[in-house]
Amino acid sequence: MKYILSLLLIIGMFLSFAAALVAMLFFTQTLNTPEELRDFVLGKSDSTDVFTDYKVKEDKFSELAAQMEQYTADYKRLTKQAEVHQESLAQKIMMLESEKDSLQREKLQLGLTADTVSVRQNRERMEGLAKFYEKIKAQRAAEILQESSVLNDTSVATLMKMLKPQQMGKIMGFMEPTFAAKITKIMQSVSIE
Repeated sequence: MKYILSLLLIIGMFLSFAAALVAMLFFTQTLNTPEELRDFVLGKSDSTDVFTDYKVKEDKFSELAAQMEQYTADYKRLTKQAEVHQESLAQKIMMLESEKDSLQREKLQLGLTADTVSVRQNRERMEGLAKFYEKIKAQRAAEILQESSVLNDTSVATLMKMLKPQQMGKIMGFMEPTFAAKITKIMQSVSIE
């Protein structure tokens, strides 16, 4: 009998301490609903997750650092995609300009447009190309301009004269020396006015 009473006393103390603990959890608003109590008892809630007010500042900084790293990675990926699209766009524009030049020559041969209109249209196209080549990387621009199938040497020289001196210098620096010398010689005789 004595053992049974001791066992009942131990169980009663455990239940009273558990009831006091549950009451304290609700009183301090650590738990607000019976569902939260169930999750807490079953271990479904993260006991290491403290309230936002009590988080260590270093934890917040590490979260911000991780978020910044993600944004940086996204920025680099999107920048790379934009550069690829810009280069393909440059090649397509050059192909279109080449087609426009050939169509313009055919029009002149057929006598469909006057020379002054042709010159003005050609100048406008070249100015548009110059604006475009101001924006792309000098090394890629040099590669595109050196492709003989896209523009003739006179068109390249005219385009180079329309660029800002800094951009023209950068592009010429990435060209093959013989091609750059040939374009420089043609530039002396080309007028952009």
